[in-house]
Amino acid sequence: MKFPLWMRKLFVAFVAVITLGTVVPTGYLADDKTKPSENYQDDSFLLVDTRDELTDLNDNESQDELDWPSLAKYAPSSELLTGFVNYASVQSEEIGLVKFGETISNRVGNEYTDTIVPKITEAIESSVKLLDEETIRSLRLTDKPSSGYGERIMHVYNEETGEDLLRFHVRRDHPPQDGYWFNFHYHDASDDFEEHYEVGKIYWDKNTPPKWLS
Repeated sequence: MKFPLWMRKLFVAFVAVITLGTVVPTGYLADDKTKPSENYQDDSFLLVDTRDELTDLNDNESQDELDWPSLAKYAPSSELLTGFVNYASVQSEEIGLVKFGETISNRVGNEYTDTIVPKITEAIESSVKLLDEETIRSLRLTDKPSSGYGERIMHVYNEETGEDLLRFHVRRDHPPQDGYWFNFHYHDASDDFEEHYEVGKIYWDKNTPPKWLS
């Protein structure tokens, strides 16, 4: 997989941080068209002290992972939208499966990933692409889906203002003479979250599904 240069630079910075600035894998900054030598060369890793240059990253960012706030800070404008949309897509899948719990995930997890997540991603991209650059850099996702019978999967919000942009929910529907359905939808700040914008439905069973997170 070909990663953009800014992501490779972030990886280099990340390795330098967790090694206290003693190792920087500069080979990752090479042009993708330049193939590394078949014979491993020790000079692909330079022993340098970069602790002073990475003070801000070390102080403000987690050393365990380079998450969206880290990427948002350093991503170039041309790749900012794509970066957030891709991140939101991955998170919507992971958070959704967490909300389902083991029993529901085992039965409908694949269908959720294949049919619902792409539509969630499409809805996010459609809303976010109209925002200015600084607002996109401030976007965050909640990571605590509601349990029991709560509907919340995740919300997209502006960290600077604390205001929600989109709210992605799932409701349990039980039409007469039918089984249970999971109704995935979202609410938009543009209409004060009044409308339900349907994303899709997944059939469960005639039996009552377990509570969320169970």
